[in-house]
Amino acid sequence: MLSINNLSYYIGGRPLYENASLHIKPKDKIGLVGQNGTGKSTLLKLIAGEYQPSSGEIQKAKDCSIGFLNQDLLSYLSEDSILDVALEAFQDTLQLQTQIDEILKQMETDYSDEILHKLSDLQERFEANEGYTIKAKAEEVLEGIGFFTADLSRPLRTFSGGWRMRVMLAKLLLEKPSLLMLDEPTNHLDLPSIQWVENYLKTYEGAVIVVSHDQAFLDNCVETTVEVSQHTLTAYAGNYTFYKKEKKERMEIQQNAYENQQQMIKQTERFIERSGQRLPNPTKSNPG
Repeated sequence: MLSINNLSYYIGGRPLYENASLHIKPKDKIGLVGQNGTGKSTLLKLIAGEYQPSSGEIQKAKDCSIGFLNQDLLSYLSEDSILDVALEAFQDTLQLQTQIDEILKQMETDYSDEILHKLSDLQERFEANEGYTIKAKAEEVLEGIGFFTADLSRPLRTFSGGWRMRVMLAKLLLEKPSLLMLDEPTNHLDLPSIQWVENYLKTYEGAVIVVSHDQAFLDNCVETTVEVSQHTLTAYAGNYTFYKKEKKERMEIQQNAYENQQQMIKQTERFIERSGQRLPNPTKSNPG
């Protein structure tokens, strides 16, 4: 679905990534981890197209759509109600509704077959898009992440930044992109909302990449952990707990291999030293 091939990215001559590669398949649930400053959020912005690689490439399938929740959305303000903002996830369906309303108004004076046929076509497309259920879906998601029913009609601008971020999360979840990227999604959520999002992501039909410091959230949501370290990407086939255990085991194997190598070097050096002591002195002349 999406491939990162030999990606390099530099900031002021300092490498964040050098020849990093990663392949993301449909329905992958990936946790992106690493120390602060290693470039986790930067990688998401590279995938989203907000930044361009210094070298290498990011290839995605033609039908791959990307949704990206990041902290920049905290500044988004709107006079629209939070329900209407969440419903923006269904732009195509809303446009069909607008066209249907226009046709119905036109039919007050025009009952031609052409108009009736056009209305029928629009209504079929609206129903195929499950247009009659989008409001209920938006309400379910908004209430799932902590809003009360009475809140849904309030303008987005009247909420604090953290609550506005919840609305943007709801909108993204409703859009259902092929690849959903979430940068610290639990920062503004309480425990019941976190648990609701966990359950939602477990059954999410697309692929998911999550950057989070919430280890329990990662354990409950992801099936693959990708570590950003030493300018590259290393995949582990499990959740965060699996990653920690597997990384420790890999480091122990590497340390043992290093120690064995050093031991072999010392043995070789001692062998060469002993062999050299037994060699005849090349400067000593043969007896004549």
